[in-house]
Amino acid sequence: MKKFLKPQYATLGVIGIFVLGLIIYSFTLNNNSKGFSGNYAFAKASVDKITFDNLYILKNAKTSSTTAKQEFEITILDGKHQGEKYKIRNSIEAVDVRRIVVSEGDEILVNYTVGNDGKMNSIHLYEIVRDKYIFFLICIFVVSIVFICGKKGIKSVLTLIFTGFMILKVLMPIIMSGANAILATIVVTTVTAAVVILVINGLSKKSIAAVLGTLSGIVIAAVIAVIFGNACKVTGITGNEAETMAYVGKSMNLDYKYILFSAIIIGALGAIMDVSVSICSAMNELIEVKPNIDKKELIKAGMNIGKDIMATMTNTLILAYAGGAFNLFLLFIAERVTYTEIINMETITADIINAFAGSIGLLWTMPITIFIMANLRSLTINFGGHRDEKV
Repeated sequence: MKKFLKPQYATLGVIGIFVLGLIIYSFTLNNNSKGFSGNYAFAKASVDKITFDNLYILKNAKTSSTTAKQEFEITILDGKHQGEKYKIRNSIEAVDVRRIVVSEGDEILVNYTVGNDGKMNSIHLYEIVRDKYIFFLICIFVVSIVFICGKKGIKSVLTLIFTGFMILKVLMPIIMSGANAILATIVVTTVTAAVVILVINGLSKKSIAAVLGTLSGIVIAAVIAVIFGNACKVTGITGNEAETMAYVGKSMNLDYKYILFSAIIIGALGAIMDVSVSICSAMNELIEVKPNIDKKELIKAGMNIGKDIMATMTNTLILAYAGGAFNLFLLFIAERVTYTEIINMETITADIINAFAGSIGLLWTMPITIFIMANLRSLTINFGGHRDEKV
């Protein structure tokens, strides 16, 4: 019985209970959720034969109202109607810059309705099927990380899957239920970060310091986002997706401003966790080399290490957000929009808060993590043989 009361088992048990509880709670919400109302269903189909195509008229179109069309025969590839054949007409306007043009042999995604007789009707081209290429890209990534990083790479892949699961299947259903989005995000991301860090680095003082440092950075980013988001009176409805969500989900009473703040936390999570782990690992190595180093000297060394990390990490985070808004910046340049117009647009304001709230949380993660790591070294905790148990 005593061995189950050891710190490592108690810590893992508490985290395991949190994870299980969150999963059960989110699945309960998911099962009870009716979702958005809609009559359309989707299916994959193959383009068997193009029976009509006059796209050539778009090349010399003199007016934006010129419309070409494609007519083609398809075979449904999945679902209840697999194997059934239909004909589709797809109209393409000259003004449409995002043209979906199909060729024979292409796989497409169609949306359709079902009549009272159970047959498909009102079939429309929705998108080109791209998932097989995405899966191939993911496979290249997995093979690359396992080949280069070995066992650590395998752990990294497993924790990446876990992170995706926690965000998509746990956090999002909780937010969709109308719960406080910020509180839910802090809880779920902290638990997720704890599992990721413990799986990759094991249970040790440096792992605990990294988890606590990550939590501090997440909370600081959330507080900054809330303060400046409220001051700037952002609504959270800053893009086409948010507008669509607000329209189709208006009966769900979601707080889109808090959802925006949650996105800020998630966007900064990876960088914050990376900084915490990097600093704790470097400080732990320093202690291994110089066991008698005093706290003041350790903190000073940690700050020097942290400054080198932060010099590039803040640029990385800002550039990541800038890359996401690159097309919008190009549009502003093309339209010669003034600085005053740009800086006061809600979309831009939200992006700036997003970038700098996450960066501020990231910056403060460094000294807080260093302080925690420096103070944990004086504690005597048996972690079951880990190298830093005497830190």
